[in-house]
Amino acid sequence: MATIEFEGIDEYIKKLQALGDDIEGSCKRAIYPAAGLVIEAIKANTPTDGTAGGLRDSMALRTFKSEDGYIHTEVAFEGVDEKGHPNAVKARVLESGSSTRQKHPFIRPALNQVKKQAEAIIAAEFEKICEEKMK
Repeated sequence: MATIEFEGIDEYIKKLQALGDDIEGSCKRAIYPAAGLVIEAIKANTPTDGTAGGLRDSMALRTFKSEDGYIHTEVAFEGVDEKGHPNAVKARVLESGSSTRQKHPFIRPALNQVKKQAEAIIAAEFEKICEEKMK
């Protein structure tokens, strides 16, 4: 029977374990730059007319969550406009429409526009993090 001998396998195993000990933190670090790209794309697509005023400045990145094996964050529209209308509701009505207002999608087109680039950023960042931890 053939025998394979590895030199330094214990050191390699320790490095893999170090990566696994903080996998959630590593994933969050990899996602964060891509989330910034998504926010900028949505901001660039956000209407600036009178009905959408203030939406661009109300966007914020929510804290990261871990649910069902997924790590994610959300872009949220926070606060209210000068008339007291919640920005989240205004964004939803603009995106999807209502019984009195025609839809004007600006979030989904922005996401579609940067999806592949965001995925590439996450992959590159995670690869960089893995290389750092494997040293």
